[in-house]
Amino acid sequence: MDLYLTLPQFSFSLVFFQIVSASQAGDMKFLDMRNYRDPYLTIKAHRGSLTALAVHRHAPIIASGSAKQIIKLFSLNGEPLGSIRYHLTIMAQKIGPVSCLTFHPYQVLLAAGATDALFSIYADDNTQAR
Repeated sequence: MDLYLTLPQFSFSLVFFQIVSASQAGDMKFLDMRNYRDPYLTIKAHRGSLTALAVHRHAPIIASGSAKQIIKLFSLNGEPLGSIRYHLTIMAQKIGPVSCLTFHPYQVLLAAGATDALFSIYADDNTQAR
């Protein structure tokens, strides 16, 4: 039996009957509460230094953040949806080492905090302006 619970590098979110857990090593494991002994999916989300995990309450999306200044987005099936990273241009928004992530409870908005005391809010490109 593979016990994946290692504190303090453990974070989890509960979505329907799924538990999504992540470790600081960069692995994300997906478990079904009805068969919790073995994960049904394991993915390598980051190459070490995973520092934050968030699962949207209603939308099928997961965000994971890294100390290497990158945020990756995944579906609930573990499929990569995209990433947010620092690009060296004049107009680029700086992303510091990610320390926390959270989704808005009802809209598809992601807030990311960094160790440099800055935070950013990200929205889907398809979101209409109100």
